[in-house]
Amino acid sequence: MAKSFVDKRRDEIVKLLREGDEVAVADLAEHFGTSPLTIRRDLDYLQEQGILLRSYGTAHLTETYADASGSRREQAKLSIARRAAGLIEDGDTVFINTSSTALAVIDFISAHGVTIVTNNGRVLGKTIPSNITVILTGGEVRVPKWSMTGDFTLDTIAQIKAPKSILGCSGISVQRGLTTIVAQEMRVNALMLEQSEQRIIVVDSPKLGKDSSFRYGDVDQIDTLITDSEAPGEQLALFRQAGVGEVITVDL
Repeated sequence: MAKSFVDKRRDEIVKLLREGDEVAVADLAEHFGTSPLTIRRDLDYLQEQGILLRSYGTAHLTETYADASGSRREQAKLSIARRAAGLIEDGDTVFINTSSTALAVIDFISAHGVTIVTNNGRVLGKTIPSNITVILTGGEVRVPKWSMTGDFTLDTIAQIKAPKSILGCSGISVQRGLTTIVAQEMRVNALMLEQSEQRIIVVDSPKLGKDSSFRYGDVDQIDTLITDSEAPGEQLALFRQAGVGEVITVDL
């Protein structure tokens, strides 16, 4: 029996939670083009099934559901982050967005005199080594991702020309390019791309060929795409044909 539209939306909510740890009700409503009340009903149902836990305005998966696919996906993200960190050179300034994979790059940077410019407030929870300086863009803070957006954020980024950007995304396809689930992050990500010389996209394989609601860049803007070895070969070939400069796959 075919799934109903409601069931498909609820399946997609679970998928988005696996990709982003926590998701705000308002962002889900924007993503699906429906009301916050409808999303709250979906979340109530999923909580009753033991799939997720709700807190004020947000939701996250229970440990059982997060662990069901999380460990392998987390390993992929760390491997991708480690490979991206190897592209950073002494003295580089690097834009990093709110992606958890992009943020993990900081843990593997061995180059000296590196400056990280980010709108990801979760960087404050990291231990920053002495070879790295972190600049927070400032701006309107959005929970649960602790992302910084708005005009203040954009004004800060516009003043900086960075040798590199390392950005994640909610989805990437040849047809729509780079996309995010969060409308407010669209302009921030786009400006980070514009203000960087070498654009590195870090994305685990389940997001390849997938689209989210808000587009922030074209695939031919990407100098280097780093993903994991489970990425379908035909999908990678499409990205190369569409103008991606280099495609790197890392083993899990």
